Amino acid sequence: MDNQHLKKELSKIEIPMELHEWSKMGIRNAKNEMGGKLKRIAKKRLAIAVISACLMLPTGAFAYQTLLADDLYGSFDQLKNHIVNATMESYLLFNAKLDQAKGDLEKEEFEQFKTLLSVFTNAKLEYGDKNGNIDYAQVPAEKLEEITVAMYEVQPYFDKLNGLPSSKEVLTAEEYEQYIQALMVYETTMAQLGISGAPDVASIPSELQDEFVKAQEYLIFVNDKQMEN
Repeated sequence: MDNQHLKKELSKIEIPMELHEWSKMGIRNAKNEMGGKLKRIAKKRLAIAVISACLMLPTGAFAYQTLLADDLYGSFDQLKNHIVNATMESYLLFNAKLDQAKGDLEKEEFEQFKTLLSVFTNAKLEYGDKNGNIDYAQVPAEKLEEITVAMYEVQPYFDKLNGLPSSKEVLTAEEYEQYIQALMVYETTMAQLGISGAPDVASIPSELQDEFVKAQEYLIFVNDKQMEN
């Protein structure tokens, strides 16, 4: 299944239209302090923003205590068995995000967030490559639908934890659906290239370039709209 086929499959999936509405985050203060620099930094860190939806993974010789991340992956060792390039540093960063979510969200919201998150962690373990990226073109249709719906519902949580306005709020329904598809195409391309970070477009095979560039441009478009709010 190629990226074009993937987009056709995604377009068939019915997405729930009622999601949690989030309060606007206090990033206006940061804008006032940093001015246009904030927008430039956001673009440079686009790959990091993508990680929030792709869910990069969570470090070794320390007194290991129970982590929230263990609830999802079992342990760092279990994660490492599936995703060989996972690092303890990234595991702890992931756990820090979960701690942040637990502090920022109401109890019921956090439990819903964890339930949605488990869809991604399970998918990473089952379908992720050595870097944890998923080639969604290779995921069975039924599982693809489950992941897509979960991503559609969980993205506003990611936005809130990243200190950004909800993408669901700043985009139209059609734009939001296209945003979710762009995130999946972006990750699919990374999985097909076998890389962990944002690729140099010139190094991408011609048959993958067009879809990747369109996805990347759309992610920048969404990022810009969020930074303007």
